[in-house]
Amino acid sequence: MTTGPVRAGADDVARGTLLIGEAAEEFLAAVVRTLRRLCAGEAERHLRAPPVLGAAVAERAGYAASFPHLLAAVSQGGAPTDLVLTPAACYHAYPLFEGRVLAAPVELTVVADCFRQEATAEPGRLRSFRMFETVRLAGPGECVAWRDDRLDRLTRWLGTLGLPAEARPANDPFWGRPGRLLAAAQRADGLKWELAAEVAPGVRQAVVSVNYHKDHFGAAFGIRTADGAPAHTACLGVGLERLLLALHHAHGPDPDRWPRFVHGPAAG
Repeated sequence: MTTGPVRAGADDVARGTLLIGEAAEEFLAAVVRTLRRLCAGEAERHLRAPPVLGAAVAERAGYAASFPHLLAAVSQGGAPTDLVLTPAACYHAYPLFEGRVLAAPVELTVVADCFRQEATAEPGRLRSFRMFETVRLAGPGECVAWRDDRLDRLTRWLGTLGLPAEARPANDPFWGRPGRLLAAAQRADGLKWELAAEVAPGVRQAVVSVNYHKDHFGAAFGIRTADGAPAHTACLGVGLERLLLALHHAHGPDPDRWPRFVHGPAAG
């Protein structure tokens, strides 16, 4: 049994779920406010997304083909509906700009309840979790510069929380043999980076990930920049429950003993 702000019994661990107490909820609200200032600045909007996503969006975005082992469909009476459980917060953002021509770079933040059918219940490998994301839509050079800057900001921010983390190249868990080729290409091109922290003795999990998608989503949803080319996108994601687990592991169960920098103004 994990105690303090994060509670999980044996059944919860097996299901890959956590129970979060009131104090932890207030803490996470402060985290989200800080992340909005730190990661997005003057973002166009902030969204609270639902735990479900249109199945057609998941198809168009390529998630259903690339990660069928993680995706969960919503069914009624055993028959599939037109919804799936949200696998990542950013998938709610791209349809908002469908068919648009962007006169300037666009940025937004979104928090969503997410679900992934993970094959393991190791600490921090949750099936149900919340994700904070910042999404950037712009030209290729702007997206890469934005991604690298946000990775640096989050590295420093985690350090203020007593969670030293070093950026490491990563890849998404693509499905099957073709997926292994995609993962290798993703690493070779340096498209995905993670910041990992220890969430249990000897167990490190990615708390932050930053991704550059090239023009994948711009082409899929008909989003273009002023020069007529498909928009490029980048995103930054923070696993909120994993952050709680890392702080609990590093500083103990009492949030009053955790570093207080998270509650104050974020450094740019």
